[in-house]
Amino acid sequence: MIKKIIKFFKEHVVDLGLTFGAVLITCFLHWLGVFDFLELKTYDYRFHTVRGPLTGWRASDSTIINQGTDVILVEVDDEAWRILKDNKVPWPYPRGDIWARVVDNLSNAGAKVIAFDIQFDSPDARSEYLRSVSGNLPSEFQQYLPGHGDVILAESIKKAQEKGTRVVMDVKMVKEPTRIPPNYIAYPVPEIMEVNPETGLINDMLDIDGFSRQYSIAGYMAHKPDVAYLTLGVKCVKAFRDISDDAVPSYNADNLNWNFGSLNITSYGRTNNFLVNYYGPPSGYKIPGRQDLKPWGTFPRYSLSQVLDTQDYDIPEDIDWMSQFLPGQVPEWVLSIEDETERNEMMAMLGLGSDFDITQSPFYNKIVILGVSVEVLHDVKSTPFYNYLNLSQLTPGMETHANAIQTMLHNNYLKVFGGKITRYMDEGSPYPLANFLLIFSLCALAYILLTKVELHPIMAGIVILSEGIFYYAFAMGMFANDYWWFWKSTVSNILPEALHNKFYDQLQVVLPGPGESYVMPIVAPIAGLMFTYASNIIFQFLHEQKDKKFLRETFGTYISPGRFWTKCNEEKQAPTLGGVEGYHTAFFSDIQNFSTFSEVLEPEKMVALMNEYLTVMSKVILDNEGTLDKYIGDAIVAFYGAPVHVEDHEKKSCKTALAMQKALGDLRKKWESEERIGR
Repeated sequence: MIKKIIKFFKEHVVDLGLTFGAVLITCFLHWLGVFDFLELKTYDYRFHTVRGPLTGWRASDSTIINQGTDVILVEVDDEAWRILKDNKVPWPYPRGDIWARVVDNLSNAGAKVIAFDIQFDSPDARSEYLRSVSGNLPSEFQQYLPGHGDVILAESIKKAQEKGTRVVMDVKMVKEPTRIPPNYIAYPVPEIMEVNPETGLINDMLDIDGFSRQYSIAGYMAHKPDVAYLTLGVKCVKAFRDISDDAVPSYNADNLNWNFGSLNITSYGRTNNFLVNYYGPPSGYKIPGRQDLKPWGTFPRYSLSQVLDTQDYDIPEDIDWMSQFLPGQVPEWVLSIEDETERNEMMAMLGLGSDFDITQSPFYNKIVILGVSVEVLHDVKSTPFYNYLNLSQLTPGMETHANAIQTMLHNNYLKVFGGKITRYMDEGSPYPLANFLLIFSLCALAYILLTKVELHPIMAGIVILSEGIFYYAFAMGMFANDYWWFWKSTVSNILPEALHNKFYDQLQVVLPGPGESYVMPIVAPIAGLMFTYASNIIFQFLHEQKDKKFLRETFGTYISPGRFWTKCNEEKQAPTLGGVEGYHTAFFSDIQNFSTFSEVLEPEKMVALMNEYLTVMSKVILDNEGTLDKYIGDAIVAFYGAPVHVEDHEKKSCKTALAMQKALGDLRKKWESEERIGR
């Protein structure tokens, strides 16, 4: 057995070396990041085409919907922008009049966490302006000036926290090269920080193509390497889960995860980031021209104008929408119902009055993120759902936090084969052994198919392509946790519309549960298959060309090369040793009186004369499709009909004899003129 293995390796040392070289080259290019851009695009494809949304009305099933989401979005959207603009409220909105009121309303409506994706690191502009001009006013008028917006917002945050609502303000890590130390945290203004809200970083994590796929757990500064500045999303989860202030994130290198209180976050490689399992496209996006369709609704979302709309705040299109979720408040439109019975029924249905139930509030026990989605403010990100349904859809920045938060709360982390699939060299990570073994296994299988199964190069290419397709289908199915995805998708695309509609439910992807999505590398393994195929096919081609050259040079002396290769092409195989029995014509010729004149000529002249004679006569035989067998002194032995079949070989042998006589006559004339030999 060992001898056979050694013999096999000796016989296949070159092609084995080429295959292993293809594996090493593939892994090295993968480590360098050559495949990263394409790999990221296949990663996005898994979200927007293979799996699709987990929530919202386009989700293919209710696997995640039934668990519910814990995040609510309150947006400065187009509606709020228009209404507040009509109400003479400029951007940035005054903190005392707008944001303090929003905090009060959400806290009273039962929100557990309120998170601001809006920075308050500089004083309220409106309040600062009023302060600057107040000195010119008479003292009796100064008492009517509104309080400073920062102070009012701070008071609202304090009251909210006293009621049990945690407030998280966003902060940013800033770097100024001229400053010592160069890094610092840009906190909200002192008035807000005095009431001790939670703070969380909002630094962006973008891939090489500018897309947002990862989320940082914490940020660190060089001069304080042991201090973890938790990000906004992690701080929201900390507040929501009531994780102790003493908890510190710790990294487990063996399992590639971060532990923080009750959280066990699966990291992306050996970094302090994790892959966000995006739940769907932007919640508020509507298909252009389709007014009959609702927004995607990935997360519940409300306009800022709705949250502001209470009895004591008048806005255009005023219906006191928020009042129905506040204790002791009845919306004006309910009070305007003249029929008392109808009014009481409506109040009972909405849970108003003495039977008010705060748990019916959409904000109750939720994390509410305040941010902007209006296009004019340009706070948008490209996410894996950017090309969902072939529509370019930018996601509001606040929604990236929502997806990261929900990923943590559902423990819905993406499991990555080998720990990570991109940015090895950039982050100083070694190449994962698991990825090497995967590529090696696929390339080894391709090598076996190429060398052990005798196939035409085109057929071999089809076989390798099939291997790549099967792996692609498997890897995509691992992400959707539906191994039939590829076949469902293929059938769905080729079925007539009537049949597609009939089997619609059966063709839908079964959505993965929390933590059931697996990310496999795709581009590098398929590139390995391509390198293996190309290197082995090129080697086989060069090896065959070398063999053909040897056969051409060997047989070309004895048989017409054109006829020989025609036979090989027709029979699709090289000639075999041992011969073949058949009916053929033997041919023999020699020189008359060779012994007599050979004694007269000098040896050198004799050799030259015989070389010329045999060359000319051999050409005559080959021109007449004969096969040269051997020379015996001055004699030539040949035959007709093998290895290339000749229909009239008897006739051709006779024609050869006549042609040789004519050629000999021409040689005699030539030799006479050169005075080498006569008759």
